[in-house]
Amino acid sequence: MDILKIIENINVTKRCFVFFVPILFFSIQSCVVDKFDDRLKFINYTDKSLLIYGDFFLLNDTLINCSNCYTGITENSYLKPKDTLSIGLHGKLYDEYLMKNPNKIFRVFVFESDTIKKYGWEKAQKEYLILKRFDINLEYIKNNNWIIKYPDSVNLE
Repeated sequence: MDILKIIENINVTKRCFVFFVPILFFSIQSCVVDKFDDRLKFINYTDKSLLIYGDFFLLNDTLINCSNCYTGITENSYLKPKDTLSIGLHGKLYDEYLMKNPNKIFRVFVFESDTIKKYGWEKAQKEYLILKRFDINLEYIKNNNWIIKYPDSVNLE
């Protein structure tokens, strides 16, 4: 009798294993994080804090249409002087995204923190109160070792 119970327990264990392992596998698969590309860096070589805004979807080269992007701007929203920011992209790699993007450009807008503090994000973006706009394509990124520097006249050597 004892041998039959042992065999029965083994069969139950096998059935549970066959049932639960695929569920566990698919559960883990769904938790896998999407691609995240943080190779692109922005370096602030100025003595002022900056607000950096990047956009793939702008087809008009002067219109920033993102009134909801910076709600609740705090001091932590700004890139401090002589500091570096990783501009991360979720879901795809920059290479993939730029090749599939209709204009093949990633635009980066640089705002001075004093401008944002004085006028607010809404007015600064609507009235285009930028310090600099970078139109970045894949060639630019690769030629500059994935670094955007501001001001761009700074020599990195």
